[in-house]
Amino acid sequence: MKVLFTHEVFPPEAFGGGELVVFEIVKKLIANGFDIKVLTTGNPKIKEYDGIQTIRLPVNRYLMNLAAPWIYRHSKDCDLIQTNNYNACYSSFLAGKWAKKPVVCLVHGMYGDRWIDMRGQVFGRLSKWIEKFQICQKYDKIIFLSEHARKEGIKIGIPKRITEVIKPGIPHGFESYKMGKKEHFVLFVGRLAKQKGLDYLIAAAKELPDVKFLLAGRGEEEKRLKSIAPPNVEFLGFVSQKELIELYAKAQIFCLPSVGEGFGLVLLEAMASGCAIISTIDIDQEGILIKPKSSEQIKNAIEFLLDNPAKAIKIGEKNRRLAKRFTWDKFLKRLIKVYNSIA
Repeated sequence: MKVLFTHEVFPPEAFGGGELVVFEIVKKLIANGFDIKVLTTGNPKIKEYDGIQTIRLPVNRYLMNLAAPWIYRHSKDCDLIQTNNYNACYSSFLAGKWAKKPVVCLVHGMYGDRWIDMRGQVFGRLSKWIEKFQICQKYDKIIFLSEHARKEGIKIGIPKRITEVIKPGIPHGFESYKMGKKEHFVLFVGRLAKQKGLDYLIAAAKELPDVKFLLAGRGEEEKRLKSIAPPNVEFLGFVSQKELIELYAKAQIFCLPSVGEGFGLVLLEAMASGCAIISTIDIDQEGILIKPKSSEQIKNAIEFLLDNPAKAIKIGEKNRRLAKRFTWDKFLKRLIKVYNSIA
């Protein structure tokens, strides 16, 4: 089967977990005999990456919304278009209609009303409308990475009959991670961006001056977050995979205070490392589920786990057992079944 993948960014460029998920899927499909090419943005001189054929449009990733003619042209010899929200999905939908090709959309995240918190009343409401318009089209299938995310999609009007939940595998595989001797600090891993809810984590840190917080990652909000963070918050910047594995292994608590994500691969990494998890996202992990935008709930959850270290360890051990269920082989089997049903 020949599949055209469309995504606004593709390695070697990457802004977050979405690009890593797409890259992993493409690699696994090629290994299973699929003929794949990827249409994305970037330097047109880069014709392939890690053996993957790429077509790169020399435009800003937001202009992928206007890429329907290019997607149409490159989809003619394909059996199916696999797209991803945000900026590539509507143009792929249009191209699929023109070329009479089935289109599968993978939803990495939705923000809904939370756009207003991130971008203000005017641009936030516009972003909310655009998001709904992009996703609520008649795709042949819409894939969510968790049941929690699918429920959010159905709320905004996506028919349940065209949805599927397929949970991704652990980045680099379960065997790459370990549970070490746990230390009393709170770990966050990810892009330092508005949607990660780090303002609320930092507000909680101010209320817990004796607790150490480690933030691993870079991003557009880094300078501002550093300016408001108390002394017990340490910004680690870019961390290598080897260093990251050690951090996860030692962290007693992993906190993901995101205001809008469909899954969060870092949760899988934390689970595989035996961390007790505090998160706004539910992927069936063990730990404490909190509401978005609540520094009070973050503070209370951290205090509870640090005051009950034996319970925190048990939670981490259960997470490590649960993490074994998340494999890319399972994901791929389900995805191929979807492709065969509509191609």
